[in-house]
Amino acid sequence: MFKKLIKARLKGYKQQFNRIDNNLPLQLDAEKKVAVIGGGLAGMAAAAYLAPRGFNVSIYEKDSFIGGKVGSWPVTFADGYQTNVEHGFHGFFRQYYNLLRLLNTVDAARYLIPISDYLIKTRSLGDFSFGSIETTPVLNLISMARQKIYSLTDMMSLDKARHMLPLLQYEREKTFKKFDQLSFKYFCEAVELPKELQLVFTTFSRAFFAEPQYMSMAELIKSFHFYFLSNDLGILYDVLDDDFGKTLWQPFRHFLKPYEVKINLSMAVTEIGYKNGRLIIHDKDFDYLILASDVKNTPVIMENSEDLKKLFPEATRKIQQVKASQKYAVLRIWIDKNIAGDLPFFIFTDALKILDSVTIYHQMEKTSADWVKANGGGIFELHSYAIPEEMTAAAEVRQQLLYEFESYFPELKGYQIRYEYFQFRDDFSAFHTNLYRTRPGFITDIPGFYLAGDWVKLPVPAMLMEAATTSALFAANEIFKQENLREEPVMTVPLKGILA
Repeated sequence: MFKKLIKARLKGYKQQFNRIDNNLPLQLDAEKKVAVIGGGLAGMAAAAYLAPRGFNVSIYEKDSFIGGKVGSWPVTFADGYQTNVEHGFHGFFRQYYNLLRLLNTVDAARYLIPISDYLIKTRSLGDFSFGSIETTPVLNLISMARQKIYSLTDMMSLDKARHMLPLLQYEREKTFKKFDQLSFKYFCEAVELPKELQLVFTTFSRAFFAEPQYMSMAELIKSFHFYFLSNDLGILYDVLDDDFGKTLWQPFRHFLKPYEVKINLSMAVTEIGYKNGRLIIHDKDFDYLILASDVKNTPVIMENSEDLKKLFPEATRKIQQVKASQKYAVLRIWIDKNIAGDLPFFIFTDALKILDSVTIYHQMEKTSADWVKANGGGIFELHSYAIPEEMTAAAEVRQQLLYEFESYFPELKGYQIRYEYFQFRDDFSAFHTNLYRTRPGFITDIPGFYLAGDWVKLPVPAMLMEAATTSALFAANEIFKQENLREEPVMTVPLKGILA
């Protein structure tokens, strides 16, 4: 009974955001050229939406591979061993409605496999398992209490309960107006959040590449709504069973090949021209342009685009305000020992200082499993989503990751590293306080110019890979509108929380 009432109150867990006029045509009847800057998930999704409709699409990617933060590229070690590495672990949550539909379209969904548990390991509070938590919104909160993840009695004190209600009252404009200027750290201190719940929320917060003192409480409320309080699919997710080059981008390339999409690799765009109503990239003019570069390169491109700055100063300035988050680090190691016990292949860790997660790659990826079968040991990825500002040396970060890894898994003591690949980067989107007001949306005031990426403001609650895909879908639909073509459906979780 309660499950039906909750679903009815939310008006269903999967909703279509836009109305589609099925009388409109699907295909163009005259050539239109679209430039896509950035070959990451947002840019490739935009191409996959536009090319089958008859648009002539050209993608410009600065790297030698497609995929961006979901990319995969080859490395060769000193002894000649060759393999592919990635930017870091990615989970495909089951309420990523638009992304999963796209994966089915390009025939990549067949490579998805489920994770067995959502696990947080701590040094002082034990382990927190979410795999058997009730999946229905609100009931999942009660289920967490029953499994001793937090004390329901403690949280039912009048003051704490009142402060926690906004988690159930998500409503985009109201939530951001009230909470975007508040940090998650401030919220924890004001509410006196119990240490167990603070741990769960901190782990969740850092997954968006921000320490608690920087993370916008409004963004955290939105993400908690999106992942936990707006669907009955649970907190578990799926992953691709081999490196992204094989399981994601080969299917994308195969899908796009009949439409003759031009994928220009190692071709950075440093400026955008504008003349006679045409957008210009590398001396070629286009009817439309989708800027899907990351937050580090986007302001640079706009700063160099003198035509746009002169003709559309306010629009250009707004796009230039996008910000990158803190530095983060990813260390993949091939070692001669393996972790004991039966664990899920991705584990959150309560960082002693910086280690946020450990991925057991040989339990997830076929290529990694083959290496371990032949050589023994294990392949692990150590990830810190937000490096403290005082840690500026890569060697110090690497050493700290290894120290915390061994602290959590002491059975590995004395292990030898056979290979390693270290990334120390600063190009992830910021979801810090006070950014919502100036965050640009997918439509700009520049004719024919649209934005896509996980950093773009959307009218629907979505995060990370789903936000990147959905922003590309919104941008493509705007181009369809301009050409009087039928839109693609945009699916979403409920727009408002159950108590909004």
